[in-house]
Amino acid sequence: MPPTYSTYELEDVQNALALRLYDTANQFWPLAELTLYICEALQTWNALTSFWRGDFVFPGVPATTWYDLTAQATSLRPMTATLPSLYPIINAHLLEPSTGPVSAQFTTTEYINALLMRINEMLGETGVTLTRSLVPATNGRIQLADGTFDVVRLAYLPASPPSGGYGLGYYGVGAYGLTMTGASANYALWRDDTWAEMSFEAGYVQNPPGQPTVYLMSTQPPISFDTDAAPAYGGQYELLTTNQMTLQAPTIPLPNDWIHVAKWGALAYLLATESNAKDLPRARYCEQRFKLGKRMLHDAPALLAMRVNNVPVSIDPVMAADQYNASWQGKPFGPTTNIYQAGLNLLALAPAPLTANSLTATVVQNAPLPVNPSDPVQVSEDILDTLLDYAQHLAAFKMGGAEFASTMPLLETFLREAAISNSKLAEMGEYTEFLLGISQLNERRNPRLNPEVLA
Repeated sequence: MPPTYSTYELEDVQNALALRLYDTANQFWPLAELTLYICEALQTWNALTSFWRGDFVFPGVPATTWYDLTAQATSLRPMTATLPSLYPIINAHLLEPSTGPVSAQFTTTEYINALLMRINEMLGETGVTLTRSLVPATNGRIQLADGTFDVVRLAYLPASPPSGGYGLGYYGVGAYGLTMTGASANYALWRDDTWAEMSFEAGYVQNPPGQPTVYLMSTQPPISFDTDAAPAYGGQYELLTTNQMTLQAPTIPLPNDWIHVAKWGALAYLLATESNAKDLPRARYCEQRFKLGKRMLHDAPALLAMRVNNVPVSIDPVMAADQYNASWQGKPFGPTTNIYQAGLNLLALAPAPLTANSLTATVVQNAPLPVNPSDPVQVSEDILDTLLDYAQHLAAFKMGGAEFASTMPLLETFLREAAISNSKLAEMGEYTEFLLGISQLNERRNPRLNPEVLA
């Protein structure tokens, strides 16, 4: 993609930052370290303002319902950060060797443990990255893998469709009902609890095998669920879940521009350990940044609009489809008329396409980061000074004490300018606020937690 802005090159911004730090010889802040701070300033700015937005095209595959926006080859939102990619900036913040993390203070294991704990905390609280998986639909309680945090959605995909019935569940299969022969019969299950089942269908435990319509988790052992009827038609349960990151994961399952939040969380952990590295004032600062970042990520935008074969298509939360058209996944394949979203990464086509088509996603893209000295820094001139403010604040972290505390006004200026940028974006259209909230529609309709506890 050609640069949007090309007034400043990375070398220009490095020199400007070095001048602010009174280190034009790069004795205390090498150029590589300055680049780390400039790139994090760009990513943090994009996380706060949705500054960079764009379209990318990817194929709609016949008979395929679910797509991960971050996994498409052309995606503008790929998740490419790794645990080792965070080591250099953590090293810089802690005055560790750039070839670390191995020093008298911290080991590689401590870095990994700190990052994994805080990343998984972010994944569990925000629910921004969802995983689609299938488990066999068997009789009795289903136990999920221990890396599962929350079940966001559950659907039953029978191996062979039921026939007959005028409804679903125990009374849905019979000789006098509407036939479902020839249909997929894929059906979303309603999330409920044992109290409701005992109140409205007291004998649900004795239901004969049929088509389950409800799944229960609130009184079951953790990461397990029951259904109101044993599945009579074999097949699988389809789940959308929030899952933990493991050490074997190739990349961090968080949006690239929000990785800095995990960094602050890991630093808070490292600086609060009972060791020579203990620094409670900076640990408290890092914890505050971590908590603020989690809260803002919980409301972050991602998908803004969709087109199918270049025709705009409405976007709704998948929960809305489940509530008003629970068998939408069982409809015959054909031209896609609706897009359903879940999390910041998943979307579903309804109905699934019969033939290949072209999908265009308008998204808040990853911040474009410069690498080489001649690469353009893609910001407009009116915000460059603001980005330098924040980069200077980041660079001062390793000094600690009064020197770092004296840069707090730079952070405040950065946050204020981000708020001003957001107000400009809000005035660009009557429905900008709605567009920026599309990616949160499913979470709001089907909340996993009360958002007030994150405040």
